[in-house]
Amino acid sequence: MSEMTCAVWYGVNDLRVERRPLPEPRGREVLVRVAACGVCGTDLHLVDGSIPLYQPPRVLGHEMAGTVVALGPEARSTPLGARVAIDPSLPCGACFFCREAQPYRCPNRTPAIGGFGEYLAVPEQTAYPLPDGLPLEHGALAEPLSCCLHALELAAPRAGETIAIVGAGTIGLLLLQLARRSGAALVAVSEPDAERRELALRLGADLTIDPGTEDPRERLLAATEGIGVDYAFEAVGAAATAACAISLPRRGGTVVLVGVAPADAEIVLRPYELFERELTLRASFIRAFEFRRAVALLPRLEVEPLLGARFPLPEIHAAFAAAGSRRGVKTLVTP
Repeated sequence: MSEMTCAVWYGVNDLRVERRPLPEPRGREVLVRVAACGVCGTDLHLVDGSIPLYQPPRVLGHEMAGTVVALGPEARSTPLGARVAIDPSLPCGACFFCREAQPYRCPNRTPAIGGFGEYLAVPEQTAYPLPDGLPLEHGALAEPLSCCLHALELAAPRAGETIAIVGAGTIGLLLLQLARRSGAALVAVSEPDAERRELALRLGADLTIDPGTEDPRERLLAATEGIGVDYAFEAVGAAATAACAISLPRRGGTVVLVGVAPADAEIVLRPYELFERELTLRASFIRAFEFRRAVALLPRLEVEPLLGARFPLPEIHAAFAAAGSRRGVKTLVTP
């Protein structure tokens, strides 16, 4: 076989299924046959042109897992047949940020993306073996889980503190499970979709809020003796939900923006309010060194309930439509 099927992004709302040459692993690369790739909100924003992260044409897809089927001549530590999740980011190792142990801030990162194709060649160091017995599809959640670990560690909540999560998509529901395991005394989730609120309760939320019929701030003040939560995580990527998250913490509390908003989204910040409440406002960008731990954690989390519709690669447009309509939680493409 010398060709493979892939979905190539050529520009705004231009995603084409086509045949391309099968990549050949070079140096320390490994060739991975993709089993599953999640459709991320970032993919939706890239295709509709609302974030300028990459330049087309490009095969997108960064939440991926698969099987190693060929090795480059210098690959040393990954055996053939290994079941792996892919960290889709390779820092340069030489810039200021890499030398300061902040590789995720590297401006010269090489994106190891391409999960919307049958195969991709990636540097061996980006391929993390999955725990024995873990379904390959679950490995596609290693990437978003690593982002959640990074966000939680930026906030550094202590056991017994209170946490609110705005949004019960993949990121919100993974944050919920991590917060629950961290010893939070209260974990609340604000989400307009009834099915997702029900799933949040099943996964350990102490209370859920329908922002269409309830005021999240008033509900959380009532639940915290009028104080507010210690931490609020925004897990949607929209101006309205970011503003909601900022309204939730107590004086001295912390807000972490995790969702990826369109590049032109804006919110109103009132400096006096930040001053009076002494808020800490943080943004969480991808991951630092959390990917290995995310892979190790996957078998200990409730992953299957997060996986929604599966689409073969030729139905990539239907997969994007399903993800955009928020049907289920995580839409998968299964090349």
